Amino acid sequence: MSTGAGKRQPVPAGQVVRRAFSMQKADADLIETLRLRYASLGLLMNQSEVVRVGLNALARMADTDLETSASNLERLATAGRAKPTK
Repeated sequence: MSTGAGKRQPVPAGQVVRRAFSMQKADADLIETLRLRYASLGLLMNQSEVVRVGLNALARMADTDLETSASNLERLATAGRAKPTK
């Protein structure tokens, strides 16, 4: 019999802000891999929730660990939005 211990209940959110950003395909694949790992633990997570978990983990890091993780990240070339073809 299941106790429902792994179920998360939604809480009323404050103001929600929508953001759009680019990432490498490998990073998008990593989010999906993490979603599957969470699912194997009985936690169904959407992409936004996986990113938010990562942000919370980063916020708890010591400055030296935070600096190390940033220095290991590959920078993406900045590119403007694609112009629609006519």
